[in-house]
Amino acid sequence: MCDLKIIKKTTNGLLLFCPKVNGFQLSFNNIFLNLSRFELNGFIDFIEKIDVDYWELEYKNSVYTKKIPIPTAQSNLIILIDRHELAELKILLNLYNETTVLKVNAINYELCMN
Repeated sequence: MCDLKIIKKTTNGLLLFCPKVNGFQLSFNNIFLNLSRFELNGFIDFIEKIDVDYWELEYKNSVYTKKIPIPTAQSNLIILIDRHELAELKILLNLYNETTVLKVNAINYELCMN
């Protein structure tokens, strides 16, 4: 069993590091990836270069609401995300260095009105 260290957490995602295997776990919405450092760096490079406007124009007539494709090594599997998910994924991968303000629904805390 690995002693997982939380690197970054967002509303819909979690990036963890396992020092035992020197690997990363990326959980985002319903996607879960086990990545080596090399694979994570490649994924970060890919995500950083996605042109949102291009893909939204390319698939403007698509029946799918999510229009940004992320190809996988498996030829019959493509991950589709929208621009808001891409922005959150970039935050999770530390591609945005700016400070973000949390919205009330992003705070996972049970409020008890006494």
